[in-house]
Amino acid sequence: MTGDLIDRLIELAERAPDTLLYVELYDGVHESARLTARDLRDRAAALGTALREDGLQPGDVVLLMATPPSEFLVALFGCMWAGVVAAPMAFPRRAEHLQSRLAIIRDDAGAAAIVAAPPQGDAEAAILPVMSRDLLPVIATTAEPTGVRIAPHADREVAYLQYTSGSTREPKGVILTHDNLVANLDVCRALMNFTSESVNVSWCPLTHDMGLIMGALPSVAFGMTSVLMPASAFIRRPVTWLQALHTYRGTHGYSPNFGYDLCVDRTTEQVRAGLDLSSVRVLINGAEPVRRRTRDRFNEAFAVSNLAPESHAPAYGLAESSVLVTATPAHTSGRVFWVDAAALERDEIVYREPGAAGARELCGDGTVGPGYDVRIVDPLTGAEQPPGQVGEVWIAGPSVCAGYWRRPDATEEAFGGSLPGRNERYLRTGDLAFLHDGELVVCGRKKDVVVIHGRKLYPQDIEFSVEVAHEAVHLGGSAAFSVEANGEETLVVVAEVVGEPDEADVVAAIRAAVVNEFELHVHDVLLVDPYTIPKTSSGKKQRTATRKLWREIRGLEPALV
Repeated sequence: MTGDLIDRLIELAERAPDTLLYVELYDGVHESARLTARDLRDRAAALGTALREDGLQPGDVVLLMATPPSEFLVALFGCMWAGVVAAPMAFPRRAEHLQSRLAIIRDDAGAAAIVAAPPQGDAEAAILPVMSRDLLPVIATTAEPTGVRIAPHADREVAYLQYTSGSTREPKGVILTHDNLVANLDVCRALMNFTSESVNVSWCPLTHDMGLIMGALPSVAFGMTSVLMPASAFIRRPVTWLQALHTYRGTHGYSPNFGYDLCVDRTTEQVRAGLDLSSVRVLINGAEPVRRRTRDRFNEAFAVSNLAPESHAPAYGLAESSVLVTATPAHTSGRVFWVDAAALERDEIVYREPGAAGARELCGDGTVGPGYDVRIVDPLTGAEQPPGQVGEVWIAGPSVCAGYWRRPDATEEAFGGSLPGRNERYLRTGDLAFLHDGELVVCGRKKDVVVIHGRKLYPQDIEFSVEVAHEAVHLGGSAAFSVEANGEETLVVVAEVVGEPDEADVVAAIRAAVVNEFELHVHDVLLVDPYTIPKTSSGKKQRTATRKLWREIRGLEPALV
């Protein structure tokens, strides 16, 4: 792709102004807005001019708070037009998010204003005055300039700030440049075969990297259509996403692993038989560990819908590298690796036969995208690992971002990795993985590894055993973590349960499963209602927040855990 996204929008609006870029489904079913290339260019120019008329200067940061996808995109491109740096934020789902997340981002970004769509109900209307502190101006996405519309700011460097999910610590603003976006969109095109005829259908939040860069921005980059719905519509009725793929002949879709389980659990055979998903080419499964069982359930359930089984595409990415790093190539099936569990605890990879006793199942996350240099590094010594060893994923390449906003120490820690004999600076991802014939296989996050009696265990492996231990345990609804009790590290499991099962039976089944699979005693099992375990907007489990939730429910003092 030549030029940046603003250049591409202007070129597209001049050459093919009626190109349909975005269709908005406010409830996942009914259209509420459409944006052509001309519409987006004109509204972006109007808002960009209004921002400058309101006194904002290039380089100023504004909070972008807009729930409707069409208004969000107008706001983002309007900020880019003016040279203003947007920091996208979701309206809080709960009041406590104001202080635990939104206020932190507002203050960390040093925001000069808020750009917001007309509030969607009383809750959003009440949030804006709190976020602005009655000091920051609130500028509507529908603002019209009083004078002549300005040309786009010429010296465009920073495109926007992507605040990290905060799954392991407080959020930080990743600096995405226009060059980063162009590079990563080219990676997306190479790995996912985007063309001008492709049709994205996405429910992932635009405030998240996967929802924005993969689910929406390809429309401007490649002149294709994206059908967008709020995440809340999908969570309420997952079938709406599938129906939109059917109705709009969608070719590409996106979801974390849990979303595919939801689609199976909340649809009937009759509904599936009424869907035609034969147009689907790529369904990205990313943002959380990918599970073969989920893939197989989904493919089996929607075979009646003419879904090609090879469309299910595990992928890996992170905000610090724009988004996409690896993906399973289109028209190929994701690979599954069986490895010796005891060797894995020593960071060694010893392959076993499928289903062998004492083996762990790992799903591959696809091949590395063009332009990337991916290394597997010992996180303690900084030495590159030989083949067959697990280590931290280090990444270099044009998609790797410039660092964290106003945090030089954190930037150096995360983005300053160096290897002997190489000039590149590498991003230390914090993710543990190994490479097999060019495919990345992610084992877990360094900070989430459970270490008990000297054994290193990945929580997602424990969680999988928990979730298949009893039919009442919600798939994707468990969290495993370690706590200190009686002077030693012990294991705690929090599990979401569906219906009204006998709690003692569920707890006993969970304990037995963990003992059988890992020879570990579970210090405590806490059963909670579905969707209680904290997750980020992209579906990542927040195990630190779950540990806090467990402590609060059990009435424990922080010093005891």
